[in-house]
Amino acid sequence: MNLTLIVSLASLLVLVLASYAAYLFVQLRAQSRAQADAREQLQQELSDRDQNARESVRIIARALIQKDLSETEAAMRISFLSKQIVASEQEAGLFKVFDQLAEATAYIPILDDWAMLERSEKRRLTIERESIEAKYRDFIQAGATRLLDIK
Repeated sequence: MNLTLIVSLASLLVLVLASYAAYLFVQLRAQSRAQADAREQLQQELSDRDQNARESVRIIARALIQKDLSETEAAMRISFLSKQIVASEQEAGLFKVFDQLAEATAYIPILDDWAMLERSEKRRLTIERESIEAKYRDFIQAGATRLLDIK
C-alpha cells in the first residue's frame, strides 16, 4: 500500500511538472512569436521611414535645382533627412557636402530667431550665407543632381 501511494504521488508530481513544462513551452513560443512580429514591424517601419526620407530628399534636390530653395536651406533639410536613411557608401558621400554646408551655416539664425534680427544684421548674415554658399555651390548642385537618382 505504501509503495502504491508513493508511486501514485510520484506519478502525480511528474504529471504536474510535465503540465507546467508544457505551459512554459507554450508561453515561450508565444513570447518568441511576439518578438518576431515586433522585429518585423520595426523593420517595416524603418524601411518606410527610409523610403519617405529618400523621397523627401529627391523633392528637396529637385526644388534646389529649380532654384526654389537656397543651398543652405536645402543642405539643412537634406542633412537632417540623411540621418534617417540607411545609406550606401556612395550615398553617404553625396550627403557629406550637404552636411558640410549645413555645419558651415549652422550659426545663422532661422525662423523666429531670424525674424527678431534687425534689418542690418539680416543683411550682413545674408551676405555671409551667400558667400559660404558660393564656395559649395558647384558641389551642392552636382550632389543634388545625383540625389535625384537615389532609389
